[in-house]
Formats: sequence, C-alpha cells, structure tokens
Amino acid sequence: MIQCQLLSYILTTQNYSIVLNNNLNIDFFSDYVDEFTFIQNHYNTYGNVPDKATFFATFSDFDLVEVNESENYLIDALYEDLNKRKLAKTFNTIRKLINEDKTNEALDFYINSSQDSIKSRHLTSIDLIQDTSRYDSYLERCNDFSKFFIKTGFNELDKLIGGWDRYEELATIVARPGVGKSWVLLKCAIAALEQGLRVGIYSGEMSEQKVGYRFDTLVSHLSNYGITKGNRDLQNEYKKHIDSLKDRYVGCLKVLTPAMINGVAGVTSLRAFIEKESLDILFIDQHSLLEDDRKAKDPVTRASNISRDLKNLQVLKKIPIIAVSQQNREKTDGVATTANVAQTDRISQDSTILLFLEQKDKILTVSLIKSRDSEMGKSIKYFVNLNEGTFVYVPEEGNALEGEGSKELYEEFEQEPF
Repeated sequence: MIQCQLLSYILTTQNYSIVLNNNLNIDFFSDYVDEFTFIQNHYNTYGNVPDKATFFATFSDFDLVEVNESENYLIDALYEDLNKRKLAKTFNTIRKLINEDKTNEALDFYINSSQDSIKSRHLTSIDLIQDTSRYDSYLERCNDFSKFFIKTGFNELDKLIGGWDRYEELATIVARPGVGKSWVLLKCAIAALEQGLRVGIYSGEMSEQKVGYRFDTLVSHLSNYGITKGNRDLQNEYKKHIDSLKDRYVGCLKVLTPAMINGVAGVTSLRAFIEKESLDILFIDQHSLLEDDRKAKDPVTRASNISRDLKNLQVLKKIPIIAVSQQNREKTDGVATTANVAQTDRISQDSTILLFLEQKDKILTVSLIKSRDSEMGKSIKYFVNLNEGTFVYVPEEGNALEGEGSKELYEEFEQEPF
C-alpha cells in the first residue's frame, strides 16, 4: 500500500524532489516497477512529473489514492517496507542453507546481509543562517569540557587536539612493532577510566593478564619486568596497589580477547561488546588482529572492509573508537604522512585523527599527521621508560609545545637507568 501511496503523492503534488532527496529507486517499488520507471524517465526527459492524463494513458488500472500523510511518514514507511522485503529474502536464504547443513555459509550470509540493512530516513536540511543553535553548543563546550571531550592521558597531546571527541572520533595510532603503541593505547584507556568512564579494550594478541600487568605498571610504576617474572621484592607494594583499585576508580576497564569469544573478533563482535558493557569508549589493539565479517581474502580489501565497518560502528554507537595500526614498510624519508599506514589508505581516510609514533634512544616522538579539527604536522616528544610505565615530556626546540613542561624533571629522569 505504501508504494501506491507514494506514487499517488508524486502524481498529485507533481513533486519529484521526494525521490531525488531520498535516493529512491526501483528497489523501493517492487510492486510498481513499470509505473515508477515511467515517472522517472518522464522527469529525466522533460524535467517534470507526468500529469495524470499522461500517466493514466499508459497505466489505466493504477489505483490513485488520496494521501494526507506527511513526506516524512511516507519515506519512513517506504524504507520499512523495503527492509521487510529484504529481511524476508534473507531469512528464506538462511533457512535454505540451514536445511542443507551449511551452517557456516548461513552465518556468513547473515553477517553480510546485516551490513546492507538500511535505516528509515528522510532528508532534513538546516539553514545555517536561521538556525544558530550551534552557538549554544559552543557555550556548553566552554563551560563543560568533559561533556564533549575525553582527555587522552597526555596533557601536551590534549593541547594539540583538544582530547577525544565523545561523539565523532575514530582515531588511529600508527607505528612499527616494538615502538610502544600498545602502551600508548593503554595509557589513553587509563586516562578515560580516571574520568569515570566505562572503558573497553579489545586485545587481539595479549591475554587479559598481560594487559592487566601493563595496566598495573602504568598506574603504580612498578617494574613490569618484575611483575611478569614474579619478583618477590615487589610483593608488598604490588598488593597495596591491587587493594587500592576498587576504591580508586569509579569507572571500569573491560578487556575482551579472542579466547573469550572462541576466535578473532570482527566489528560485529565489537558492537556486541559495546552494547553488552555499555561502553563509553573503545580501544582496539589492533587493526590487523581483527576479522573481516565479510570474509574477504585479499588483505587490502579485508583491511578496507574492517575500516569502513569501524567507521559505521562509530557513527552508529556515537562513542570514540581508538585503534592502533601497523606502519607500512616503505621508506618515507623520515616524514610522517598518511602513507605510513599499512594495508590500505582507507584507514587514513576513515580516521578523524592519525598519530604516528617513532622511538629512538628512549625518546618517543608523537606526530599529528591528520586531524579534522586542529593543526596538523605538529610533533611532541616524551622520554619513556616502558618498564616503569613513565612518559616525561621533553621540552626541547622543535617540539610543538616548545617551552612548556619541566626541563628539570626531564633531566633528572634522563639519568635513571632502565
């Protein structure tokens, strides 16, 4: 009925913009393919909707109905109609595969089909001259930073990017193996925890115990080597740290590993993780350790699918997603660019922020190579001791925040052995 209603609305109002503005095509008019095609071709040829006489000369049996509903209702109902038909077709195929004992194929078909689901939507535009509500949002940002942004755990980085955007952030941290990107990711996660948030980490490689030991080192600065190797000299301090955790933090830090879900996580699993734990922010270690829900075999296609699905997940759930990614092996003359991201340039395109890490002689350089809302091409440096989980800002010439930080603290820290 809705297909007939919308065609009747077009013919009665002579308004074809409802088709153009909402990307309607013959998929939406399965019961009236010829009628819709006729109207479409007439508009494309003559620039207007055919009048009733012209239309009924070809489709004399068409039942023109009176339509009193709004355009928004018609579009939402039309999308719902399309989704019902798609779901029916999907379930029929899945039932057929299950009856043929092709369970894995049925599951793959279901996952791929779910990616193509279309939400009901109608186009609404905003006049930026008449609607100035954005100023009210600006005032809110001025008065309540935490409502819109999450601190990264690196004060100097916060000064560059303003923190993670609570609603529109898909950030990627890029580095070669062994540089410390997983440590940086976890430090950012701890900062979110300290802000009272529900934090999730997907660890594709390390067990929850290994992640826990690194967490303990970053928080307490006890030797990570001593903790993992069972150094008895740390026992009293370590026990004191463990006993303090429940009173110290209001939020939670949830860790998900492949062992917990009997296989590598795809974006569908990450969505379930977000929803089950009501996460406020998600950290992923790392892109290459995720499964492509579409099962693409080509590495570039696989990485592109994962990146696109993560972007869609971020838009859907409206929480920050921060992931780490491998640097490619090509030489870039020491200049950090989006070309440093391995596997696919899709990751660079989808990311709102790209951070590139390098480490040499205990100095970690963090370069901002892409940022949607702040100046790019800036770098900051930290003296790092990963065994003790410490990052000390280096206030030297060439840093983006030159002149800031404690030079005395850096010089004192520089003398300490690893």
